[in-house]
Amino acid sequence: MEYAEALSDRKPPMSKKPKNELQHIMLSKAENGGVIAEHRMSQFDGKEPKFAFGKGEGGKLAEHLTKHLGMQIHGNVADGPETEDAEA
Repeated sequence: MEYAEALSDRKPPMSKKPKNELQHIMLSKAENGGVIAEHRMSQFDGKEPKFAFGKGEGGKLAEHLTKHLGMQIHGNVADGPETEDAEA
């Protein structure tokens, strides 16, 4: 077998599967007053991760978004809805 023939018998190089990257996160209200964070990936495989955050876990949700989206949060993050202090 000559060199040119050997080259023609080669299989084409396998292309790498594209990296499955986070495209966006969809937030929705949960029945318990918390939030569900659904991740949408670049390659839909039916197994996109969902994360649940309870009613008092606003700080954890903020940390989660910061981690995945590369955001920086300045100041305090509330763990629930803002409430006004009742005057006595």
